[in-house]
Amino acid sequence: MPDDSAWTNDEIEALVSERARILGPAVWAAAQPDARPVISFAGGLPDIPSLPGEALLRAARAVIEHEQREALQYGGTFGPQPLREAIAERSSRIEGIPVGIDQVIVTSGSAHAIGVVCETLIDPGDTVLVESPNFPGSMRTFRTFGAEQVAIPMDDNGLRVDLVSEALDRLQNEGKRAKFLYCIPTHQNPAGCTLAVGRREQLVELARKHRLLLLEDDAYGELWFEDEPPPSLFALSKGEFALKVSSFSKIIATGLRMGWTMGPPALISRMASVRYDMGTSPFQGRIIAEMIRNGDLDRHIANLRSIYRRKLERVENALRDYCGDYCTYTAPLGGFFLWLQLRPGMSSRDVQLAANERGVIVGQGPQFFADGAATDHLRLAFSYVGMEDIEEGVHRLGDAMAAVAARQAAK
Repeated sequence: MPDDSAWTNDEIEALVSERARILGPAVWAAAQPDARPVISFAGGLPDIPSLPGEALLRAARAVIEHEQREALQYGGTFGPQPLREAIAERSSRIEGIPVGIDQVIVTSGSAHAIGVVCETLIDPGDTVLVESPNFPGSMRTFRTFGAEQVAIPMDDNGLRVDLVSEALDRLQNEGKRAKFLYCIPTHQNPAGCTLAVGRREQLVELARKHRLLLLEDDAYGELWFEDEPPPSLFALSKGEFALKVSSFSKIIATGLRMGWTMGPPALISRMASVRYDMGTSPFQGRIIAEMIRNGDLDRHIANLRSIYRRKLERVENALRDYCGDYCTYTAPLGGFFLWLQLRPGMSSRDVQLAANERGVIVGQGPQFFADGAATDHLRLAFSYVGMEDIEEGVHRLGDAMAAVAARQAAK
């Protein structure tokens, strides 16, 4: 192995780019698995037993038998054409508006798509509006591109659109404009809430008035439990003022590293123009296209809704039994997450540490706020943990909350 001492820290710092200096040496999403037998409510990951291996195998065989020549070559920077066609056709049905192939680009997951959007739109010093709380990975991306993030608070019903309007007016008075507003309107991460149709319509009207682009992250939108969510911002704006970023990670498997973005054709084309790769895997793209065509994807998603609904019910029952004295929450309508509000005076950091000592991993609230606001929230991701481990995990979490509460009372 090379001798790391050949380069001093100062030399490395001088060598790397400004974006790398902004990030520092810490590596995102590279943590080693905990060696202990833990119960993890930390990651927004799909349910392992439900992974559709057989459906993927059927689709792969069909691709090799009928499309091998095309599937095993480069596919171009817009992504595999059969998948773009399948996405456009399926999205036309789901969105309720016509979606053409020129409105679709395929990427290596939604995180890659958001990075390409930033590469296309953001210069250092630009302003972007972001929901608060929000997904830390996306906020990290905006920061590395040198964007100033303006946090827009949420309530139990989602983004405060009235505060979006105030922020836009304030920026206009300062001679500035926001390049886009980033939001997760459906089954929000971490808060779990879904933005009501009235607020969505108001947000689209603001976008039209201020010529504001809406960057709609929809990783969880199809994972609803009872009723379908309201129309997307992309649909409400007729595809004109929203870039909708979606992912196959949550509805098929994270290991595919495949996602897609829909938006105005001119912006989709500019996204393709800044890519340095030759597009995402034509082989994997054609496998997913086959799953869409043969109906396996829709059947799988219906199964996932049932699984995650049952998991949520089990978590809620356990929270009532073991944590009811220490926290409250608003039940999500879909997705992967519960956003727990600890009772006044309890520290989310203390509870997180106490839970960790008991072999339970949860997400701590402050990491989800762009403005670094202190908060006594915990994020529970109920999607990944095994059904058989949910009650025990929440029981341990309740013990951790009780211990922190007891220490607080003793002060």
